[in-house]
Amino acid sequence: MPKHEFLTPKAIANRIKSKGLQKLKWYCQMCQKQCRDENGYQCHIRSESHLRQMDLLKENPSMYMQGYSKQFHEDFVKLLSRRWGTKRVHANLVYQEYISDRNHTHMNGTIWETLTDYVKYLGKEGICHADETPKGWFVSWIDNSPKALARQEAILKKERAERDEQERTRKLIEEQIERAKKEAEDLGLEETKFTELKRDNEDDKIKLNISSTTSTSTSTNKTDVSVTPPSTTISNTNTNGSTTTHTSISFNKPTSQKISLSALVKKSNSLSAQKKDKEKEKVKEQPKKVSAMEQIILDEMEKKKRLENLNGNKTEFKRKEEQRNRERDYKNRDDKNRDDKNRDDKSRDDKNRDDKDNNRRDYRERDRNDRERGERDRNDREKERNYREKDREKDREYRERNRDRIYERESKRLRRD
Repeated sequence: MPKHEFLTPKAIANRIKSKGLQKLKWYCQMCQKQCRDENGYQCHIRSESHLRQMDLLKENPSMYMQGYSKQFHEDFVKLLSRRWGTKRVHANLVYQEYISDRNHTHMNGTIWETLTDYVKYLGKEGICHADETPKGWFVSWIDNSPKALARQEAILKKERAERDEQERTRKLIEEQIERAKKEAEDLGLEETKFTELKRDNEDDKIKLNISSTTSTSTSTNKTDVSVTPPSTTISNTNTNGSTTTHTSISFNKPTSQKISLSALVKKSNSLSAQKKDKEKEKVKEQPKKVSAMEQIILDEMEKKKRLENLNGNKTEFKRKEEQRNRERDYKNRDDKNRDDKNRDDKSRDDKNRDDKDNNRRDYRERDRNDRERGERDRNDREKERNYREKDREKDREYRERNRDRIYERESKRLRRD
C-alpha cells in the first residue's frame, strides 16, 4: 500500500501520533524505525525490508554492534562534556537528557546492557570519575584536551612562582636581619632585650615618672616634682626654644605622713591643661629613634618600592605601545578588508557585465540561428510542396494517359465488334 502524501490528513495524523518518545521494546535499531504498538512491531519484523537487514546483521554482527556502541559513546560523552563540563552529575540525568532526542542511538543496540555497565566502562577507561552512592551512580567528566592541560600547567607554574617569590622574600628579610646585626656589632651597639618586671628586694623604692612635652617657639618650662614622704619637691627649669613640663614622683618606704598620689596626678594634669589652653597650639611629636637594623630594612623596602614603580612604568609604557600596535593592526586590517571588498565588488560588477554581454551575444546568436532555422524550414516546406505538386501532376498525367489508352482500347474493341 503506498504511503500518504506529506500534507494529507492521514500523514499529519501519523506525525502527531509519533511525536515524542515511544516504548523502547517496539524500536528496531537496524531499520531505525519506531512502532507505536505491538501489532505494528510484529508487522514490521515480518516485512521484507527488515528481513534483509537481519540477513546483513547475520553476516557480521560484531561490526554493527561496535558501530552502534561507538556512536552512542561519542554522543553521550559529547553531551556530558558540553552540558555539564567537569561538574559532578547523576548519570541517569545525563541519560534522560540524551534520550530526549528521538533520533538517538538506543542502548539496546550497543554492547552495554544497562546504564550501570556503561558508567563502569567510563570509569575504567579514565574518561570520567564514576562513584556509586545510595542515590545512584554519579559521573564527572575528565577534561584531557590540550587547552585544559595547558591551563592546568599554567596554574601550577603560577603557584610555583608564588612559592618561589615568598621564599625569596623570606631569605631577603633574613639576610637583612643578619646584615643589620653585623653592622650593629661593628658600631658597638647592643641589642635591646626586654625582660619581665621583677623586684628582687622588697626594700627598693618605687618610682613613677609622668611627663608631658609641649613644644613652642617662645619658652620652655620643666617641672620636676619629687615626692619623698614626708617632703615634696617641685622644681622648674626654663630654657629658650621649647617648653617641657616633667613631673617626677618617687616614694620611699611608707612613713607616718600620708600623701595622695591621685591628688598629685590630678594637679599635674590640670597644670598641663591650663598651659595648653593658654598657648592654643598643636602638639608636635618628636620623631622616633630608629635602630640600625630597622633603618636598613626601611632602606631596602624603599629601594624595592622604587624598583616596583620603575617596573610599573615600564609595564604601562609597554601596554600603551601594545595598544597602539593593536590599533594600528586593526586599522590596517580594516583598510585591507575595505580594499578587498572594493576589489571583490569591482570584479563582481565586471563579471556581471561580462555575463550580461555574453547573454546578449548568446541571445542574438540564438535569435539569428532561430531565424536561419525558420528560413530553412520554410525553404524545405516550399520544396516539399513543389515536390508534391510535381507528383500530383505526374499522377494526373499518368491517369489521363491511362484513361486515353483505355478509351482507345475500348473504342477499338467496339469497332471490331
